[in-house]
Amino acid sequence: MRRGGAHGSRSGGHPLQLHVGSLITYAWGDGAETCLGDLAHFEGRGVYDPTWGRLDLTREEAEAHNAALDAALLEGLDKSCRVGQGGYAYLAGETVTTFVGTVVSEYVTVRGTSVTFRRSGRTYRGRLGKDRSCFNFRRTD
Repeated sequence: MRRGGAHGSRSGGHPLQLHVGSLITYAWGDGAETCLGDLAHFEGRGVYDPTWGRLDLTREEAEAHNAALDAALLEGLDKSCRVGQGGYAYLAGETVTTFVGTVVSEYVTVRGTSVTFRRSGRTYRGRLGKDRSCFNFRRTD
């Protein structure tokens, strides 16, 4: 474990507690550990988090985090997601995917801005925003 800092973050550089090689977390104000979201690497610029901005991470560390985040999302959907709970995903053609392209479901119906998909015998529904492929979804049955 090592300490790092966010550069250019909205919070003025909240210190991150990094667990490299798995999910990367930070200590929230009350000490509770919180996981970072999807991380994006931009060649020549570095790794960025939507909340904290630029982070002192390598591309490989970001990829390991994103892979662990995807695995946790899919395991949650398959094993413990209750009606009303959900997450966010992306519509890529006729497939629902994660930020990095991991397939969530190929059993997808799109009607206007409404996206319904099935995974592990469960149904999820969300709504696309205008000109956006990302959407929040909830389990409906």
